[in-house]
Amino acid sequence: MPERLLGFVLHLSYEEVKIVTCDPWKRQCGGVPRNSLVLIRLSPAMVSDAESASCDRLIMVRITESIPTPVDADVQQAIFQIHKAQAAVDPITNKEFQWSALKGKIVGTYYDKDVDSGKAEIRFGLDVDTFFSPHYYEVYVPSSEHLEVLVNAFSEDPNPLEIGDLRYTETPPVVEKNAVPVKVDPSDFVGKSYGHRTALFGKTRFGKSNTMKVVADTILARNAAGQIIFDPSGEYTYWNEQDHGCLAIRYAGRCRRFSLKPRAHPKEHAQGLQEPESLLVNFYEQPDVGHSIIFSLWEGELGRVPDYIVPAQGWEPLPLAASPNQATDRSGYAHYWRTMSIWYGILKEAGFQTPPSMNVYINFPGAVKDRLMADQHLGPSLTTNGGKMSEKQPIAVVPALLKKVYQLLQENPNLFPASKTTGEPYFSTTEEGLLKILSGTVGTGARKFSRFKPYHSVQGSDVFKEIVESAQKGMTVFVDLSMGDERVRKALADRVSKSLLTSQMQLFNENKLGNRFVVLYFEEAHNLFPKSDKEVDTDVYNKLAKEGAKFHISMVYATQSISTLSPDLMKNTENFIVTHLDDDREVKELEHKRAFRDIAADVERITSKGYVRMATVSLPFALPVQIRKFEGAPISQAISVSNDSGA
Repeated sequence: MPERLLGFVLHLSYEEVKIVTCDPWKRQCGGVPRNSLVLIRLSPAMVSDAESASCDRLIMVRITESIPTPVDADVQQAIFQIHKAQAAVDPITNKEFQWSALKGKIVGTYYDKDVDSGKAEIRFGLDVDTFFSPHYYEVYVPSSEHLEVLVNAFSEDPNPLEIGDLRYTETPPVVEKNAVPVKVDPSDFVGKSYGHRTALFGKTRFGKSNTMKVVADTILARNAAGQIIFDPSGEYTYWNEQDHGCLAIRYAGRCRRFSLKPRAHPKEHAQGLQEPESLLVNFYEQPDVGHSIIFSLWEGELGRVPDYIVPAQGWEPLPLAASPNQATDRSGYAHYWRTMSIWYGILKEAGFQTPPSMNVYINFPGAVKDRLMADQHLGPSLTTNGGKMSEKQPIAVVPALLKKVYQLLQENPNLFPASKTTGEPYFSTTEEGLLKILSGTVGTGARKFSRFKPYHSVQGSDVFKEIVESAQKGMTVFVDLSMGDERVRKALADRVSKSLLTSQMQLFNENKLGNRFVVLYFEEAHNLFPKSDKEVDTDVYNKLAKEGAKFHISMVYATQSISTLSPDLMKNTENFIVTHLDDDREVKELEHKRAFRDIAADVERITSKGYVRMATVSLPFALPVQIRKFEGAPISQAISVSNDSGA
């Protein structure tokens, strides 16, 4: 292909190459953009029979910069004199001036591998096994057709799916070229023998969300795995203008939707899509999640938080699983349940349905319990043990019991002595504030919380089980968190992630995991995955980063800040897709990955939406790619629209 000749080799090593070229050759090839891929081969006409065996090997090189030629100083001096004298350039000198040199980094070597059928397959190695004298080599720019074959030669999938087009520069080329589609194997994102992790890095509004949709679309198109998508804005779950639909509409039969506050959309109804299921929570079994939901929605539902409710707002309940151990920390256990019992009393008083046969730990000084037992209205309803008040009381009696306790506190504070060891009051400020709410002496008391009953269900704990089981069956589950604040989003994402990890671990231990892969999607991952690895035993996200892959849990996570992520997560991430980053520190973090070492600095320069640098499992070197625009219309409509536009 002499018309694709770019030049010849000046210098060749295991890492880089220097190329001599000229303007006519560059022009003939359609230009040579920075980071463009070129091929070097031995010239059969130049080598002897001894080297001819290497002629079928192609060394791929990424052009990184222009460099001086060996005679560059003389050329510059001549050009200087010409400009100085404003002289005309004769034809021979003009030709001399058109020679230049380029420098490139060696990406790897393409070679043919014989297979059993007698045919040869294209294989690739990320190095050079040997090289000869530079003057033996020719340099070519591959055509669009050849480049498509070469960059897509790594997938084991016989029908990989298109994710975008190869794009070297933001500036359009002078000579229009055929698009080079870049294709991926969906198993790059899912995994085969273990789960894979995919990182999307870049500033806001540069196409990370669209790329996540394209990845999810790719997995859905091949029905490759179950997925759980935490949707902070609702754009994955509901019809939206920019996508002319959404993922849930495009694959309606294979998706489930859950929402904190389900809403109907006319265009979804027209497509036969049911309203999302409610993401209800059992406020008694998940007090941390329930509390977060109440106060994240308060202002939208009720306006400003009243002063007497502020103690409840400022309290952050720990999950039941994190409560102190009664055997080793009896004091901590008593304090935990003292606060929690008052909160349960508020929920019960506000009309939140209680689980059947629910009992609550209640324990007060002996003198207080004697007075509670002696109360003619309260005493008969209390549970006793050996004639004394039991430490476990039914939830039905808790509001009345604690109202009586608050009355006793007001009448005789000495019944509740301070701690002998620390001197702290028996009731903390938070506990007194909660008791005041329950007592109803200020405002409307606990009834103020009644507005949030629609978010609670005694079967609410099963919603996490439903999400996990649906994903394990291969469905894509959307968890719409757009109506919750950051605390609600994190609490619900934590709960779903823990439930999935627990379930997958159980299947693994029972040898029932099989081919059940589930892909989790996280936006703003720096808020979830801690930089410190110290909490690996307690933090679900660090656990997912370290151990999730073994249990067939894959992840697609997006963030603006690489440097704040857990090092373990970065080390164990297989796929990287990077849009625009405008921070030297973030670029330096990216340079730690070998595939991006030569092109990391480019992400500071590029600003086009969806223009990324991408490396995946089946694409061993980073490519500049323009990610395709996600189309959310139902597949039949999308095909129709495509055909109409092409008519």
